[in-house]
Amino acid sequence: MKNEVTLVWGPPCAGKSTFVREQAERGDVILDSDQIHAALSGLELHDHVDSVSTFVQDTWNSMLRQLRDSNTRAWVIAGVPTRTQREELAGIITSSHFINTDQDTCHARAKEANRPEQWHHYIDRWFNEFEPNSERSESMNIERRTATEGVELREEGETLTAVGYAAVFDRLSQNLGGFVERIAPGAFRSTLKQADVRALFNHEADHLLGRSSTGTLRMMEDEQGLRYEIDLPNTSLGRDVAELLRRGDISGSSFGFRTISDEFTTTEDNYPLRTLTEVALRDLGPVTFPAYTDTEASLRNLAESRSLKITDLVEAADSNMLTDFLNNSQDAPDAEPEPSETHSDVVKRSWAIR
Repeated sequence: MKNEVTLVWGPPCAGKSTFVREQAERGDVILDSDQIHAALSGLELHDHVDSVSTFVQDTWNSMLRQLRDSNTRAWVIAGVPTRTQREELAGIITSSHFINTDQDTCHARAKEANRPEQWHHYIDRWFNEFEPNSERSESMNIERRTATEGVELREEGETLTAVGYAAVFDRLSQNLGGFVERIAPGAFRSTLKQADVRALFNHEADHLLGRSSTGTLRMMEDEQGLRYEIDLPNTSLGRDVAELLRRGDISGSSFGFRTISDEFTTTEDNYPLRTLTEVALRDLGPVTFPAYTDTEASLRNLAESRSLKITDLVEAADSNMLTDFLNNSQDAPDAEPEPSETHSDVVKRSWAIR
């Protein structure tokens, strides 16, 4: 059996353990420092004491060494907010999965689960140290997609609700600059459970219409796509959006996201086809100008996920040679990693102990 070690990372209380429980199969190895701490200390699962942490770290490192040389399917659950910490696992893991959850949601979950007070410190420290995968700012990796299914206004008493589809499944996009795209059913399933999504007008942060954590934004996947309902606020913006919907001036919706996983294949006409299989929602809502173009962010995410140069991808897309380029890059032998002080045989930092 081929060695498969998946790193599941993200902030404390993001839902990493829940995700692994849903994905793991009987016989899989699950490396979770919280479980190790509970087993060694006899305390409740999230009750940590410093005197046990050294033993937890030794156990963690020993298991990592065994995973490196074993042929097994395993899951490594960790915080790793910095790129250096993730690089230290590069020689062990074969894939990674980022659980995208915002800071407020993590605090709310910690409070709801009656986690010890120190967990709120863990959460704040994680977000203070967090470094996205990209060397550029995190916002550069936000992509946007639109649906032109129409948005309607429902009026029940004094409640005004905008209802529409932010995404439609299995529909080919327009040419995005060398490839077309579709959204796979289920692409939003995980993020709907994990993320605190904002409803925005025209993606503007100061044009807030609702929020999933407060119940003023409700989202669900159905056979057609990602459906949403927004209880519009009794503000000048909310009333303006309601009037625009009432008049039929707004005809489309859009959502902002980061890619968690995607696949590149070809259409029946052998044209490059990107399928979004899992995304992390950031925001959604009605927009004035629906448009399905965001080539730079899409290619940048693809370049990062496959360790390719963005300039090479752009050149291949402009030449309608993206499929050949991706196939050739997959066939190329892996280069030997350059020695670096940031790589080590075992992970020595204490980020695993929480």
